[in-house]
Amino acid sequence: MISLAHISHKYFETKRKQRVLLRTATANDGLGMHTLTKEVLFEEKGLVMTIKDFTMTVEEQAQQNEWYLQLPHTLTLVAEHNHIIIGILTIEPEIFLKTAHRCNIGLIIKEEFRSLQIGWALMNTAISWAKNTPYYEKIELEVLSSNHAAIKLYERLGFQIEGTVNNAIKHRDDHYENLHRMGLSL
Repeated sequence: MISLAHISHKYFETKRKQRVLLRTATANDGLGMHTLTKEVLFEEKGLVMTIKDFTMTVEEQAQQNEWYLQLPHTLTLVAEHNHIIIGILTIEPEIFLKTAHRCNIGLIIKEEFRSLQIGWALMNTAISWAKNTPYYEKIELEVLSSNHAAIKLYERLGFQIEGTVNNAIKHRDDHYENLHRMGLSL
């Protein structure tokens, strides 16, 4: 099958001189993506979603990957080291006609591979893809106000905080956290 939303495979080297492959996710990545997502959610830090919110099965992840490959407006990238998925990035479109010029981006990185430029590489690849499609004029994302490393990365890539939702997240210990909406005009 020919993918409508894809990138060519590309390799890069992390700060630790580890070789990482960036590529479009396929149905065969269902297990690896599911495993990484659960692992990151079990950390219970830095994300809006919790492990209890994550109900997707491995099979559903594989089906979603296959479906996304057929849609020109969506993109799922994986970063792979030694045949293990260590990062996932998704671009999904807004669903209404008046907002269809915008897309939402999501990013997770395996804990021991953070701050090694994998997020930077995935984000740069996704931004380049979005700029070269006829669909998008703006990329948006949400990030917890406590996720300083992610905010710094996004700002280095040109994203700006466009608004803050106060007390948007209620943690298990009943403390609240703000959520930043960030955007990048293409």
